[in-house]
Amino acid sequence: MVKFLIIAAAILAISYSVPVPKIRVPYFELLKPREPFPTTPFDYKAPTNVTLQDIVQRLDNFDPSNTDIWGQRFFMNDEFYQPGGPFFVFLGGEWAITEYRLTNSLMYDMSDELNAAIFYLEHRYYGGSRPVPNVTDENLRFLTPEQALADTAHFINHIRTLLPGAANSEVILVGGHYSASLAVWFRQRYPHLSTGVWASSPPLPSVVDFDGFKEATGAAYRSVGGDVCYDALELGFDRMHELWDNGDFEELTEAFFICDPLEEEDAPHFFSLMAELYSVLPQFEFEEFIQATCDHIIDGQSSIESIAYLLNNFIDIDGGQCLEIDYDYIIDQERQVEWDAPAVAVGYRQWTYQLCSQIGWFHTSGSPDQPFGDRFPVELYHAGCQAVFGESFTEERLHRNSERFNILYGGLEPEVTNAVFVYGQHDPWSVIGRRTDLSDDAVAIVIPRATMSNELGPRHRDNPPELVEAKDRVEALIHQWLGHTPN
Repeated sequence: MVKFLIIAAAILAISYSVPVPKIRVPYFELLKPREPFPTTPFDYKAPTNVTLQDIVQRLDNFDPSNTDIWGQRFFMNDEFYQPGGPFFVFLGGEWAITEYRLTNSLMYDMSDELNAAIFYLEHRYYGGSRPVPNVTDENLRFLTPEQALADTAHFINHIRTLLPGAANSEVILVGGHYSASLAVWFRQRYPHLSTGVWASSPPLPSVVDFDGFKEATGAAYRSVGGDVCYDALELGFDRMHELWDNGDFEELTEAFFICDPLEEEDAPHFFSLMAELYSVLPQFEFEEFIQATCDHIIDGQSSIESIAYLLNNFIDIDGGQCLEIDYDYIIDQERQVEWDAPAVAVGYRQWTYQLCSQIGWFHTSGSPDQPFGDRFPVELYHAGCQAVFGESFTEERLHRNSERFNILYGGLEPEVTNAVFVYGQHDPWSVIGRRTDLSDDAVAIVIPRATMSNELGPRHRDNPPELVEAKDRVEALIHQWLGHTPN
């Protein structure tokens, strides 16, 4: 999680610090895929009943002649399991799985009274689940939601043989963000293998030009900080654009701690990165952090420095870190294919492939109803896809795949039962989520004042009433699906 320290003199302190050698932080390091849970505490130690295991999977689940296999990682917590008890299966997404939420989550809180086991399955191609020797363009063809769903089907059959008395154990699928989408699609594609799905912030349709993301980001700042915050943020970005248009790259380079002097061709990447960093708060933080950022920009009268202040929470400026946003460098990094390559190790190349090949979800500046300007249109993302993966990754191809994707999975109308879709009010992903009930047994919850996946965390005395109410309802639904009466 991004940690915010409200220090009024931070920018001045940096200007008087002792010069240190530059430590380059690549663009993709700031935008790497994030687990939809708070960061594991530094001193956290998993209890002995949480174990890391693996399951043998097929590389290609749909070609019987392909006999290649690989090991998929998963965590298991059977602390409260009793024979015949249900399973929570949390699906991994575009990140490496961690053991933390197997003992610190609402799933864990519920497991005691349900006598349930908890599993956390890592997605193929992320973390330590590596089905191929490297991630060349050719090898990435096995990275699709369809393959991941088939992996999950095999996994559920496997864990029913893993624990005593589990042959008929009911399964509750859980996910956050993309993995919540997977959970919904799995419930639709393999209804016989699960009892219900708890989907936290699932974007459901494929949308190539997702300009609504930045609209929703701006709306979050307006909701929390009022028009004065939105206007101050917009004015700050307008001033950045004015400096750029006047060719004053030096001031922007220094204010935003860019490693090398900015040049004309850096504009789309510079502005898209800065806008994306402002989108992190409505996804992963709480209202107080959004308000603190609003206050800093307003107090700073929308100066360039007040906009750049946010970077203090992403890079260690005092330690000499700077942002590496050179386009050629970024493309070169994303073209590297070994598992230890920086962009591969954090899952950025793999996630980019998924977006470029099927899903889209490009956070563009196509809408005028957002505060970040118009410097990163959808064409920027299409060009990036081709630069990384080749000329065959055309705009037309992605649109065709996107249309096919939505036909297969139903977009905002998935055919599911025993489902709950949960969104935070400020979460930009909710724009392409199911925010109203689909049916009597596929319901939606929108949590006022919340961000992404807040309800996945454990019950806590500091939870606001709106979050407590949402957790109560999720728990009641799951008990209902399982035929239990909550205590």
